[in-house]
This record gives sequence, C-alpha cells and structure tokens, in this order.
Amino acid sequence: MVGGQNQGMCEGSAHDAKIFMEALRRPSLHFPHPPHGKYYLVDAGYPTFMGFLGPYKKNRYHLPQFRNGPRITGRVEVFNYYHSSLRNVIERSFGCCKAKWKILGSMPSYDLKTQNKIITACMALHNFIRRNDRSDEEFDANYENEDGGGENEAGPSTVTWEEPDFQSSLQMEQIREHIKNMFPTRV
Repeated sequence: MVGGQNQGMCEGSAHDAKIFMEALRRPSLHFPHPPHGKYYLVDAGYPTFMGFLGPYKKNRYHLPQFRNGPRITGRVEVFNYYHSSLRNVIERSFGCCKAKWKILGSMPSYDLKTQNKIITACMALHNFIRRNDRSDEEFDANYENEDGGGENEAGPSTVTWEEPDFQSSLQMEQIREHIKNMFPTRV
C-alpha cells in the first residue's frame, strides 16, 4: 500500500482514493478514524462522507488558483480557500517530518507492520521534541509563525467503521454547508 507495497489490497497501481477506501474497510489495518464531531480534511479526489471533509468540487481549490486568479468571492470559494490552506499546513508538516526523519523516505523496503511502527515512533519523537525543546531548528525553519500549541491529546479513536452511504455523505455535506455559512463572502 505505502510506497508501492500494496500488501494485496490493490494489484498493480491504484488511485489513492481506492487504497484509502480499502484501508478504511479493513479492521486489521487499524486505520485511526476521527472521533465523533471531528473530521479529517480530504482533497477533491476523495469522497466526502461522515468524518471526512472535502472541498466543494468544480470550484477553485488549490492555493495557486487563488493567488493567480481573481479575488475570492462567495462562501464556497472562501470555504475552499481555507480548506486548501489547512491542507497545505498538513502537507508542510509531513514534509517537515520527512526532512527530519530520513527513514520515512525509505519506507518501501519494510513490511506494513514495520512501516506503521516507524511512522508512530517518528511522530512520537516529533511531538516530544515540540513539547520539550523550543529550539527545534528543522521545525522552526518550516513554521516561523507556528506557536507549537494546541496539540491534540485525544488519543486513539474508538470509532467503528461504517461503510459510507448516501445518508453519511448527506450529513457531511450539511456540516460542510454549516461551516461554509459561518464564513464571510470575501477574504
């Protein structure tokens, strides 16, 4: 699955969304589902359903489209702009961890169980350093404006997987609408 090792889930190459959905369906993979009332941000290539908040499709989404295009107008564009901005922070965080923990770049040579342990260890070390050493140069180089606060102490999720259906998608779309309506019509 990760880095070309699909572990029998999807023979050959497969779209990330297919692998994602298969990982959600397999209890043996222990995918960390978001707790009730919390949501993972997913990009437009993934489905929006309960627990997984995607952008509005068929609208501007990626940050360069906003930087190089006309002014952001309407709540849908504002929502997509903030959604993309948050996803960008997440991507930079992964980039920072990959730069700090070089082993994350050579993951395909390990089986899936070992990969999971390596990732968990790297993230635990990263969190420990962030909490205990304010002079974390690699992190500071990538996040000059980040204050290091607000880490989630929720722990592992106890949410059980339910196959997404029309109702689940509709509920998440309603939540997205509610969030969208809280934004101003211009940024």
